[in-house]
Amino acid sequence: MYGERLGNYKYFSANLLEIKPIRLSSKKNVIKLQLQKMVYHKSETYLVMEVSNTSGITFETDFLKVYNVSGNKKRKSSYQRLEMKPIYICNPHNKIWNGQLLRFVYELPKYVLGDKEKLLVEL
Repeated sequence: MYGERLGNYKYFSANLLEIKPIRLSSKKNVIKLQLQKMVYHKSETYLVMEVSNTSGITFETDFLKVYNVSGNKKRKSSYQRLEMKPIYICNPHNKIWNGQLLRFVYELPKYVLGDKEKLLVEL
């Protein structure tokens, strides 16, 4: 059962990477992380992300975490940040070379952001 589900994750994630992204902006000498698409499929949520490095140096990633944030950071009593653990990561990398553009998919358990909730991605 588990092997069959993992095969479905790989297949669906790989198909999401084939979709051509829409470029919204371009900047020089930065490391940019973009959430390109959020797709709901069955009981999972797929986040298609892209990292580009034009900083002039190689960037080593220690982690990439996704959080569900609710509340106002100015009023700490109502601020909550919950980490969401990925089920599967398609095309993971730990180094981003200068001039390199990487696309990958994070698969998470299905969730829907409320009106006052935000998605925070930390690299």
